[in-house]
Amino acid sequence: MSRLLPPYQIPSERRASAAAFVGGIRRDVDGWRAQGYPGVTGTTRRLLQFWFETDHKLKGEEWHYFFCQREAIETLIYLYEVRRLRRMSELAATYTERMAVRPSEDRFARYVVKMATGSGKTKVMSLAVAWSYFNALHHPEVGLPPSFLLIAPNVIVYERLADEFANGKVFRSDPLIPSEWQSEWQFSVVLRDDASRPSTRGCLFLTNVHQLYEGRDESDGDVPDEIAAVMPPPARGDLARAAEMRERIIDRGPVLVLNDEGHHLHNDDLKWAQIISDMHAELGQRGTGGVAGQFDFTATPRHQDGRLFREIIVDYPIAQAVDDGIVKTPLIGELRGDLDITSDDASVRYRDRINAGVSKWRQFNDELSKANLKPVMFVMAENTTAAGQIADYLETLPGFGGRVLEIHTNARGEVVEGKSKAKKEEIEALRQAARKVDSNENPYAAIVSVLMLREGWDVKNVVVIVPLRAYTAKANILPEQTLGRGLRRMTPPASGDIKEQVVVIEHAAFKDFWKKELEEEGLDVEWVPVDQVRPLTRTVVVDKTRLAYDIDVPILTPGLVRSVTRLDKLNVDALGLRTFQLPERRMLGEDRIQYTGRHMFTLEVVEEAEFEREFPVEPSGYLSVMVRLVERETRLTAQFARLAPLMKAAIETRLFGTSVSMEDEIVMMTLNRPDVKRELFEAFVTAINNLSIERQRVALDSQAIRVSNTNAFTTTRECMDGNKTVFNIVPYANQLEADFIAFLESRDADDVLAYFKNETAVHFDIEYQGVAGGIRRYVPDFVVRAGDGVMYIVETKGQEDLEVERKDLRAARWCADASALTGQRWEYVKVPEGVFRSYPVRRFAELVSLLGP
Repeated sequence: MSRLLPPYQIPSERRASAAAFVGGIRRDVDGWRAQGYPGVTGTTRRLLQFWFETDHKLKGEEWHYFFCQREAIETLIYLYEVRRLRRMSELAATYTERMAVRPSEDRFARYVVKMATGSGKTKVMSLAVAWSYFNALHHPEVGLPPSFLLIAPNVIVYERLADEFANGKVFRSDPLIPSEWQSEWQFSVVLRDDASRPSTRGCLFLTNVHQLYEGRDESDGDVPDEIAAVMPPPARGDLARAAEMRERIIDRGPVLVLNDEGHHLHNDDLKWAQIISDMHAELGQRGTGGVAGQFDFTATPRHQDGRLFREIIVDYPIAQAVDDGIVKTPLIGELRGDLDITSDDASVRYRDRINAGVSKWRQFNDELSKANLKPVMFVMAENTTAAGQIADYLETLPGFGGRVLEIHTNARGEVVEGKSKAKKEEIEALRQAARKVDSNENPYAAIVSVLMLREGWDVKNVVVIVPLRAYTAKANILPEQTLGRGLRRMTPPASGDIKEQVVVIEHAAFKDFWKKELEEEGLDVEWVPVDQVRPLTRTVVVDKTRLAYDIDVPILTPGLVRSVTRLDKLNVDALGLRTFQLPERRMLGEDRIQYTGRHMFTLEVVEEAEFEREFPVEPSGYLSVMVRLVERETRLTAQFARLAPLMKAAIETRLFGTSVSMEDEIVMMTLNRPDVKRELFEAFVTAINNLSIERQRVALDSQAIRVSNTNAFTTTRECMDGNKTVFNIVPYANQLEADFIAFLESRDADDVLAYFKNETAVHFDIEYQGVAGGIRRYVPDFVVRAGDGVMYIVETKGQEDLEVERKDLRAARWCADASALTGQRWEYVKVPEGVFRSYPVRRFAELVSLLGP
């Protein structure tokens, strides 16, 4: 199986977009990023550097924003702050040949960010808030406000957003605010039922759209909006309450509007959209500006006829999210034969599809429950009667009794449970039940619903979806929404080998419909006969019957640590820069790219031309890029303010053997030569490593890594059965590892008493100083307890790079330290593939003798 790139890496290419503006905007943003973000304020530059070029840890694990999240906020910044394309007519003139624009589209900046479900739209919203807030404080000329209105289309989405934003949670839990700016973060989050008027500099009002205008009396015969009515019913404010909330928002002055599931508020004819327009007009009348912008976030920015919204500036489709491993891989389990059984009972009519879903759920549950994961089957019924019949049937099946949650609304928007209307006190119980679905306490194996298979209700634990509702022209984007409900991953996206699945049970009769609806997203969902569908994931757990093969690994304090205390000694003299000669000024316009066109067959020259080579002329952009690279390589954080002035001084006083100015074009031209950039980069990295990496005396921690304490984990790599390890199965990454595991498990190697394949979940790694001088982490392949009483760290090695020798030396040093501190002898052995295959041995002692420690 091919390994996925980490989802935070900048990709070499993306899927093409059918949205009119996206192709041109992507090209511009890519070039702008490569040049170091010229044209932004110093505040924006610091935020971008902190967000995307600084190593972060959350809950003890390395953490990064996904590239799709990065590209989304970069695009918003580029269009709003750098290019100032804040009108539809300006976007159209820049990125399309011809497009008619209505006056209503030109009132304020209105951008649509199209991002697949599960790709992190909420993260981008929080990034946008931080960017706008800090620029409002330090650069009011940009026109960004410190006040925000975040609108949810229904209560389900509102409650999900409230979990993230209430009490400013996301701004504390995510790396959004550089540490040096924490004291400037004076921010309040006002929820829909909070009547307070915040006095902080910044404020975010979070509400569902119904709170912004007067509710209607459901007795008038109108059918309430189905989506908003889904559990729990929306709070219906009266005219006075709605007006009061709008007044509180307007009273703070200019506001940035963020719409989650923004396709609901997109149509200018809707009352919802009119509210935003009225707020803009009212702010203008008061002379306080207006709506600074409206950013709509949605996975499905389409009109009812299927056309894409014109304002799309970012397009991250489901297919790309699947490619990147950010969401589950969808698979359709195909059924053939009779479509339905004739019956008034839906559980009989759709029995084949229901039973197929149950069968697939059992397979997932058998595997994932080992890792304490709680997979769920989601059944979408035609109506509440059918849902009740299906729920009743599921309750009779082994493993489902008491574990079926039936929850939906009837035609009047009332929450119902089973065949009877839920009492008022039952509504909260149903809400809490639905919230448990994604928790470790989830008691449910199946959920049956009529309307909940829509935006806003998308949970991680759904692995099987059984849609039993007819697909009508009125709901022509339902297939995409169907997949969206089960796309969120159960485990964090991997940088390598774990691709989760969500299986949709469907009849072959619907194949053409699915293909038609998803082809514009570029998503070619695989149809597999349902009996051939198998979970890719396998779960690695500790087998409690094998504790005789348990191994303890001592925890040693790091021998190398990074400290900034000595960086005060970093100066131009410490860099040891070699100098370069500036070219003569007359050559300034002579650095050109030569082009020669030749006939493909005769090689005759048919045209010649030359092009000027462009260089970034903004010194701050150059410094930003170079300092960012140095910080990344040296694993320093928050040192930009220290390093940027020093690098500027080094360039202007030492690099060219005389005093120069970075404002000089010929200086910038020379700074972009690869050899000059390499010298500058390597000099800083070497000097920083020499000053910041310190060796310290190694000590023994009171705790040890006991392999049997490893939490269960999932993998989609190939696995082997093992008998001399505490794990039930042993994953391997390549054939050399597989063959080495077979050797350890062989009867001839009876001097292998126990071993374990060292996985990330074990948390055993060793720090070492890499070739470039920085501190890196090394994860050895195996640990073996041998019959000679020695514990061995074993590294199997195919191709070797420059880092291998340093890893070898550090592992050997670790073994010496562990032996001295514990009294247990440890040794390091490297097993090169060539030796292992050319000199077959039968026992582990023979291998050690052949290779030598």
